[in-house]
Amino acid sequence: MAHILFLNEFFHPDICASAAVAADHLPAVAKLRPDWKITIIAGDRAWDDPSIVYPAEGEYRGVRIVRVSRPVVSRVNLLRRVMGFAAFGRRAVKAADGMGRIDLVVATTAPPQGGDIARKIARRHGCPYIYKVLDLYPDLAATLGRLKADGFLYRRWLARDMRAMRDAAMVVSIGERISERIGRTRGVAVGKLRAVHDGFDPARIDTGGRDEFRKRYNPNGRFVVQYAGNMGLSHPFDTILAAAKSLAGARAVLFQFIGDGPQRRFVEDNLPPNAQLIDYQPAERLGEILATADVCLISQHEEMFDKALPYKIYGILAAGKPCIFIGNKRSEIAQWLAESGAGLQVDQGATENLTAAIRGLESQPERAAQMGRSARGLFDKRFHAEHAAEGWVRLIEKTLSTSPA
Repeated sequence: MAHILFLNEFFHPDICASAAVAADHLPAVAKLRPDWKITIIAGDRAWDDPSIVYPAEGEYRGVRIVRVSRPVVSRVNLLRRVMGFAAFGRRAVKAADGMGRIDLVVATTAPPQGGDIARKIARRHGCPYIYKVLDLYPDLAATLGRLKADGFLYRRWLARDMRAMRDAAMVVSIGERISERIGRTRGVAVGKLRAVHDGFDPARIDTGGRDEFRKRYNPNGRFVVQYAGNMGLSHPFDTILAAAKSLAGARAVLFQFIGDGPQRRFVEDNLPPNAQLIDYQPAERLGEILATADVCLISQHEEMFDKALPYKIYGILAAGKPCIFIGNKRSEIAQWLAESGAGLQVDQGATENLTAAIRGLESQPERAAQMGRSARGLFDKRFHAEHAAEGWVRLIEKTLSTSPA
């Protein structure tokens, strides 16, 4: 029985994107290949509330969970974040040492040094590893101004990342644009590069008939323009807030900002009267949240199109909601929306275009409904979590078959 070890800083029941993806994929992989032993090493603290500490061991739908002690990681102080990630890495390596035979390691960029951690474990166990890139570091940190491009720390981080990619059996990213950038900037051979989109399990947005969120936050049935998710530095809000202010006179339109993150205070300080700021909701309410939206917004820094891919797109498509992507037209999301008719793309800073797009969808309900149908059609065709799980099974099978026994 092959033992496949996954590494991800967070796992079920955490609500962050990387945890949700792993919770979708790994049980599906275990179901497709019951002859494999699937283990995941994760941290013991909850992503959204570090005061919550999970048990050291557990099981979730056929996946064994091993949790290692993870210090509280600051979202603001870069040095403290690095120290916290390093502590997680040391403890993950030690935990893997006690697992006996490991046939393959699969690690992600959660934490950002995940590829290096996988490399260390794989060398100690004499097995191959796959490096999965969720967000491309240190490029992302430099783009957001958290690290000086071409500075000492940047060059050192990049060198370690290139080494992890060079020694990996395969480098898998969550998007085509990210893989293209890896090939262009890391010198990774095309034959080692793959793109497997995260996908989504639509069962996670089954409301079971519940409608409490809509009743509480939109009792008057207004047209809801919704941003739900992480309010991180890579998700600018200037254009959205400016559009909301320009639509303050449109009494039928309501903006909802749902979530938390470094930019929540900025949103709060600039919140117009026709908008609501709502706290993060439990994961089981995601279906209700999306059902409340008439159009969903995704915002991404213009220079991030080939360094990250916002996970929220999959839930929006699964919910059959029209989407407006505020970001670079070179993004895959912009391409998907244009080709499928599931939504629209607007440049950052193009407030008038965003305002016009919202007005157009609010005034043309059949057009919005058609976009929603196109969104669900695109999801069913390409982005169901089962598709991603099948892709990962093929990648793992290929890696195991081509690696020395």
